[in-house]
Amino acid sequence: MKIEFEVDDRVISEFEGLKALTGSADYKELFNNALGLLAWATQQRIAGRSVGSIDANAKEYTTLQMPALEYAALASTGQIPNLKAA
Repeated sequence: MKIEFEVDDRVISEFEGLKALTGSADYKELFNNALGLLAWATQQRIAGRSVGSIDANAKEYTTLQMPALEYAALASTGQIPNLKAA
């Protein structure tokens, strides 16, 4: 399947930067990695876990706040009505 969408120059610049930072060979690899991370994070929130980053040296924890993850967590507990089956 081929998926197309339009993005502005700022987003293209972000894609290029992330592609370089992650060593992704192409956009397909970049998006597959991003989708894998989103799927994992979604399952963590559905399981009631937080998703975040730990700075062991500073002993700090930062929780990822992302509307899509919060929606999935609420929907999985029935707090959002009319959830369409995936």
